[in-house]
Amino acid sequence: MCGHLSMGKLLFKGKAFVSVYWALMAMSITAEQEYFPRSRNVTWDEAREHCQACYEDLVTLTPGNIQTITQKLTSDYWVGLRKNFYSTGDPSMSWTYWANGDPLTFQNWYPGWPMLNPSLPNRDYSCRCSCTSTSPTARSSNTFTEFTTPNVSENAFQNWTHMSSFSNVTDQAMTGATGIGESSTPSTTAALFTDRLCEASCVPDVPDTIENYIEDSCVVMLSFGAWIEKNCLELLPFICYEERFFGQVNVTNVTSSSANVTWLEGPGNISHYRLEVKSYQEPIINLTDLTYSLVNLTAGTHYSIQVFPVKCERDLNPQEVAFYTIPNKVENLTVTECTDVSISLAWNRSAGNVDFYLIKVQGEEKIRNTEDIKVGNLTSGSRYKFTVLSGVGNNSIYSEESSIEGHTKPGKASNLTVSNNTNDSLLLTWQPPPGLTTGYVVTAVNDSDQTLFTETLNHTEVKVTGLPMGTRITLSVAALANDTLKGDKVTVVSFTAPGPVSNLTLVTTHDSLNATWTSPVHNYSRFNVTLELDGTNVTTDSIQEPRKHFDHLKAGANYTVIVYSVNGRFEGPPVKSSKFTRPLPPTDLSIPFFDKQQITLQWKAPANTAAVTYSVKISSSFWGHSWSLTVNDKTNHTFSDLKSGTKYDFEIQTVAGGNSSIAVLTSHFTVAEEREVSLSMLCSSAEFLLCDKNTTRESVFNQLQAHFNSLLGDNIFWKLEAQEAENQGTQ
Repeated sequence: MCGHLSMGKLLFKGKAFVSVYWALMAMSITAEQEYFPRSRNVTWDEAREHCQACYEDLVTLTPGNIQTITQKLTSDYWVGLRKNFYSTGDPSMSWTYWANGDPLTFQNWYPGWPMLNPSLPNRDYSCRCSCTSTSPTARSSNTFTEFTTPNVSENAFQNWTHMSSFSNVTDQAMTGATGIGESSTPSTTAALFTDRLCEASCVPDVPDTIENYIEDSCVVMLSFGAWIEKNCLELLPFICYEERFFGQVNVTNVTSSSANVTWLEGPGNISHYRLEVKSYQEPIINLTDLTYSLVNLTAGTHYSIQVFPVKCERDLNPQEVAFYTIPNKVENLTVTECTDVSISLAWNRSAGNVDFYLIKVQGEEKIRNTEDIKVGNLTSGSRYKFTVLSGVGNNSIYSEESSIEGHTKPGKASNLTVSNNTNDSLLLTWQPPPGLTTGYVVTAVNDSDQTLFTETLNHTEVKVTGLPMGTRITLSVAALANDTLKGDKVTVVSFTAPGPVSNLTLVTTHDSLNATWTSPVHNYSRFNVTLELDGTNVTTDSIQEPRKHFDHLKAGANYTVIVYSVNGRFEGPPVKSSKFTRPLPPTDLSIPFFDKQQITLQWKAPANTAAVTYSVKISSSFWGHSWSLTVNDKTNHTFSDLKSGTKYDFEIQTVAGGNSSIAVLTSHFTVAEEREVSLSMLCSSAEFLLCDKNTTRESVFNQLQAHFNSLLGDNIFWKLEAQEAENQGTQ
């Protein structure tokens, strides 16, 4: 079953036609349009004049904009369609163009409109349709079926407007519809595009008289969107349209305090431009030029600019742009702290606004929100260049660069070692730190922080000299970078050796030694004393007092005493002295052999005696002879070439270190080679017979004995014997 639609009367004049499309039309809109209902009541010409002056033109209606326009309408409005506008005088060309020159491709007439010329025969058409298939079929008829349209309510018309329009109506069909044409039996074929294709046959009726016909009419759009005609001189509100203005604002030559603003010219009769700048000292500025210079801006500040073209005291769509002024560079960029692996920077915030800071170092970038930064993971003893920029906005607008160079401190030396301590020097060695160094500063101080030694060098060993003896020394080594920047020092505590003792004195007996000395002037804690015999250590003691006694020594031995003053674990220079113990005399002196010319002397070495030397003396007082000799490593000696019968005196001593023992004495005669010597004496006396007396003879003998004894003593062998003569007279 096919649906039925009553359309009322459609009137045609000449070749004019009304096409109602039931098919959707594709609209090509190249620009966004804005619509401006005006409430002032004016004629159609006045309305168009105003629209052209203050907008673009009276509104042109399309299927795409009619619903949008009608949403806020409360009355009837002039629109930009006029019957004879752009007409050539040919009635068939009415309703062809809109006021802006666009062709008429869409109509939305209220039923019964537009009105046809009453001087032409009117024909009513009663049309019926029947659906015979689902595919398009066109049938012809020489009769017109009338479309009768009763009074249609607004709601019914709304449904009608949603059906769009008829299409594909030929000029021949339209000519036949008006009764104007060559064919007396015109026919028309209308294809209805619904769910099915239907045929329509129309039969003309007797023409009626049309009232209120307007020869030159203008279109009024009712509040619900349908069109009707009215006299163009009536006073009604109207609707203007204008393509939305999309301009562009450019900002150039931006500095920290100024910028140049330019913008595009607005369309139509622009009276002036209103420049609105957010955060500017003059927030609203009215201009007729297309450029303006902003001055006295605040650095690093976000400015939002809108340029409104003003047309008939109406703001067009604003041209907008936003920008940041260049922030000021940071001030007083300084290096505040250096370590061996980091450098700290600080700076002052410049005048104006800053959102963040960008720090550049060695190709890396860091973002910071405060006016300081500590840059770590650096190489010890190295030079770095730091660049700091103020930044604002998400687009990263940066200030000029502020740069500074800094050095990381060199690292600490390692394995600091003290050796070769003497009483006035020591040897200091160390290992270089990681990273770069240009030298080292070596310092030595005492416990009173008095500097004893300081030197800058470029090697890792130094002999620290000129130090006081026996002093606690704190030594430090600090590496250098850039020849001036010191790293953290590393320290070690050591001691110089104390000074030597003085006045070492040794006193010995045959079995003991007593050593005394004078302590050194400077610090010491004790003494190490060593006793040596022939280079072999006998004993070593550590004592506090400057004296030492040794017992149970060997007699006649050369003992050496070595004394060290000690401070901490360091010994001062050794002081040594040697002395022999007193020697003991030999024992058991004897003469195991003698003859006329030789005497052998034999003895025993004293007990507990080292290898000693013996001094042996032999003398003969009679002959006035005396010999001395030294006997080493023997305990006997044979003296030769002696005189027979002579008493020889022997003296033997143990000698050690220039000291001699008590002498041991003995005497012995060589074997005498005897000879007789006769002495004759004649006694004469004045007294007779005096020589004949025995007393006299004895007296003379005794005197002679005494004389030889006095002359020879017991130093040689001699013996005096008396014999009486046979003849007494001769004695």
